Amino acid sequence: MTMASSNSPIPVDDGFNEYESGPKRQKSTTSKVWDEMTKLECENKNELKAQCNHCKTIFSAKSSSGTSHLRRHLNSSTQPLLGGVPFIKNYKFDADECRQAVSTFLVCGKHSFRTVKEPGFRYMMRIASPNFKNISRYTAARDVLMHYAKERDRVKEELAKAPGLICLTSNNWNSEHTNDEYICITAHWVDKDWKLQKRIVRFRALFPPYDGLNIADELVLCLSQSGIDKKIFSITLDNASYNDVMVSCLKNHFCANRAILCDGAFFQVRCCAHILNLIVKAGLELADDVVGKIRNGIKYIKKSGICRKRFYDVADKSFHLNVTKKSRQDVCVRWNSTYLMLESSLYYKDVLDYWSQRDKDYQIFSLSNKEWRNVAILCKFLKVFYDVTCVFSSSNYPMANLYFRGVWKVHKLLLNTIKGPHSFLTPMVKQMQEKFNKYWAEYSLILSCAAILDPRYKLNYVQYCFTTIYGIHASDFFETILSNLRLLFDEYVKRSKSTSSSLAGSSNVSDKNPVDSSLNEHNVNSVAFGFGGDFHESDYYKRYLNESSTMSEKSQLDIYLVELALELNSQIDVLDYWSKSSVRYNEISLLAPSESAFNMGKKVITPLKSSLKPKTVQAVVCLDDWIRAKGFSIGNYYSRFIVVTLYYFLSTLLSNYLFLFHVRNWLQE
Repeated sequence: MTMASSNSPIPVDDGFNEYESGPKRQKSTTSKVWDEMTKLECENKNELKAQCNHCKTIFSAKSSSGTSHLRRHLNSSTQPLLGGVPFIKNYKFDADECRQAVSTFLVCGKHSFRTVKEPGFRYMMRIASPNFKNISRYTAARDVLMHYAKERDRVKEELAKAPGLICLTSNNWNSEHTNDEYICITAHWVDKDWKLQKRIVRFRALFPPYDGLNIADELVLCLSQSGIDKKIFSITLDNASYNDVMVSCLKNHFCANRAILCDGAFFQVRCCAHILNLIVKAGLELADDVVGKIRNGIKYIKKSGICRKRFYDVADKSFHLNVTKKSRQDVCVRWNSTYLMLESSLYYKDVLDYWSQRDKDYQIFSLSNKEWRNVAILCKFLKVFYDVTCVFSSSNYPMANLYFRGVWKVHKLLLNTIKGPHSFLTPMVKQMQEKFNKYWAEYSLILSCAAILDPRYKLNYVQYCFTTIYGIHASDFFETILSNLRLLFDEYVKRSKSTSSSLAGSSNVSDKNPVDSSLNEHNVNSVAFGFGGDFHESDYYKRYLNESSTMSEKSQLDIYLVELALELNSQIDVLDYWSKSSVRYNEISLLAPSESAFNMGKKVITPLKSSLKPKTVQAVVCLDDWIRAKGFSIGNYYSRFIVVTLYYFLSTLLSNYLFLFHVRNWLQE
């Protein structure tokens, strides 16, 4: 399907329909007691006998006698043999539940499907559940696909029940093991209990060409099959060039179907963590000389255990440093590890200087006093970026209200540093400013609006931030954001399905006042509270309301904005605040900042998964995410299976212990 043919019907089969309902198992006509009993052949063919596998007692097994007497015997049996297991009263083995528990074990533990063939696994299952029949790796893979198909339908129901709009994050990358291009699409929304939810709705290998048009087609197909193509608010992306084309195609598609707010003004969001990473890496490239010396010097010290031990011994005994704080070595793809390396190097500065005086091979990595001063200044400069990154990544579900303050701090730091006294930072900061202006010259509208909806910030803080950056021109930026926030609020109110005619559920005073209606219902003009029928109090009251209506016609947004903000640094849960305020601000609470401003990162295709079919990879990755989203509650999946497993396992150990105890006593006699 191409975007040009967007009016063509969307196929609903995503390749997993065949796994939605597997072949139904025939109901067993054999009693479970025969798992613990053995049928015996008799000379008289009309007579049947059964022998208990545990105590070897023989019973009648005529069909007319039934199996109740056999079950009663098994329930009362308490002396299993070595290697045997006791019969659990009222326990009913469920093969399907047990197989689903095995699927959960494989998916969440990231185990290979071949695990089910390993002797250790089969021994564990035989001890844990003797009724469990061994399965092949192909059966295990099919069980996972069927489990995925079942959970996929549940996720669709959750998305359909989402009370508000849904925000997306999307990421593409190339697997180093298979050289396949993958796309991961994640949905974020606030549920009816005001809890932020996220689910991976697509994890799929793409087919070339990997351009914006084909990726847009994949997104449209995914959203249609998930049933959320009419509920999308925004999408968070990195700076890949094809994303601009993709966003343009998606906007055209959604606008044509009237499925996007404000003509897509709030649709695209830049991934904050990704852009921040680009900014810092651009600056560190120009400081690579000093950073390279420190990096190679730490590698030299850590190259052997003896050298490393001597280093920390000197730090402890000669300089009295706390050696539990180790020197750090950075990773080239993570700039924050470079900051931590510089910070730890400053801590061990005296030890490193001491080392350079006594080790000739290390002297090429030694720093002068001026270079150490520059490192200290650079480290202090990078700490702001590091702290902002920690704020962005400290939450499992980072929300957009965190964005504005962090980006403002970065912007303010760049402006102050370029005017500061440290000239060696100037080329680096200019490089970083170019990257900043490329992506954040105009702060993202939706994320700035989200800051206003944080009760700690509101209008004053956002206005203050813009004033410190743009001076007398701040009002232009601020008015743009405020007007767009009002536009967004109006759009949400129009789309809200929960319109109420009551005074408490409306943001404006109703034309037909409920007080006036109540008076009419009681025929006030006739009764007039005992003052006579000519007293028309309701008419005067209605005229009074009409004259003063302009005083009352304030939207909920206006009321919220004029209220005092909370303490700036107070620790609050924004969603919890809007949950408690949803009765008072039932309309503006729809705007609660639920979108994610941060791409949630890529899923790793391990060597074990690289040989799997793309369909199986999608099932494994998505199912893992969905199970963990539920808190990976054992009670939800296989609590009974685990209880039975522990019972069998402990009972077997006890039985073996008792057997050995009796053998020892017998030998002593």
